[in-house]
Amino acid sequence: MPSLSVNDTSGLAAFLRENWFVLVFWAIVLLLVYRLARPLVHRLVVRLTAKTASRVDPELAELSRAEVEKRAATIEGLIEKTVRLAVVLVGILVVLTLFDLWPAIAALGIVAAAITLAGQAIVLDYLMGILILVEGQYFIGDWIGAGGVEGTVEEITLRRTVVRDASGTVHSVSNGTIRTSSNFTRMYAGLAVDATVAYGTDVDRAAAVVDRVGREMFDDPAWAGRLIDVPHLVRVGALGELGITLKVGGRVRATDRWAAPGEYRRRLLAAFAAEGIEMARRGAVVVGLDGAGGSAIAVDSSALDDSDPGAGAS
Repeated sequence: MPSLSVNDTSGLAAFLRENWFVLVFWAIVLLLVYRLARPLVHRLVVRLTAKTASRVDPELAELSRAEVEKRAATIEGLIEKTVRLAVVLVGILVVLTLFDLWPAIAALGIVAAAITLAGQAIVLDYLMGILILVEGQYFIGDWIGAGGVEGTVEEITLRRTVVRDASGTVHSVSNGTIRTSSNFTRMYAGLAVDATVAYGTDVDRAAAVVDRVGREMFDDPAWAGRLIDVPHLVRVGALGELGITLKVGGRVRATDRWAAPGEYRRRLLAAFAAEGIEMARRGAVVVGLDGAGGSAIAVDSSALDDSDPGAGAS
């Protein structure tokens, strides 16, 4: 081992003269590994995930390609970080070996302390991180629910998942604590809308309006590619105390699972109003006193004439 004394650098200089080739060789090797790893991993990941995409329903081919891109980007980012860490660790090992510093480190107990700190919880985090990536539970950019939080995945490492919720708060979730994960943006989602019409409505006529609105929305260029199926009447649902429930269904791109139902409801309300189809509503009961003997009376406010705001009051 060369002398590392501040006042005497002759030993270190002699060591570097004798081992400069080894140091340069390892530096070039580690740099090449770092530079070449990501493009090689990219081609491998795309090739493997493309096989999965080819088995998907042709209607979902475009969405499947988007999933492949997200998976490739997530794994590439993780591989890049892992390779960077591996390069640093190998570099440290090379330096420790060349300078023969292992006895000093062993004497300090640094290795034993590092092993002790890598406890069961950390090991579990890394194992679960590997499973999450291998199984493809979620990727960067997905909206998920995991570890008691819900939001967009911003970062995935083998130890943790970083999620930003709807309020902008960033949560760091240890992978070992994730027992159930819900992915809200995996390829497609269901469009499920309930429309309750008043009793006495011509159900066939209301159903025709429901289907027409779905077709118009599907044909709208603004929603091209966002709706997978035409929203349509699935069935007549419950006959409740308020009215008749019409079940509307379809499939949308997963990222539009919130916007599409809202837009459909807006269009359906306008269409029902134009066709004179009444939506079911609950009437409030107004309690007051009559003008004669002061006895209590009850009036259903849904039967009041909107043009006479004072009707039913005394």
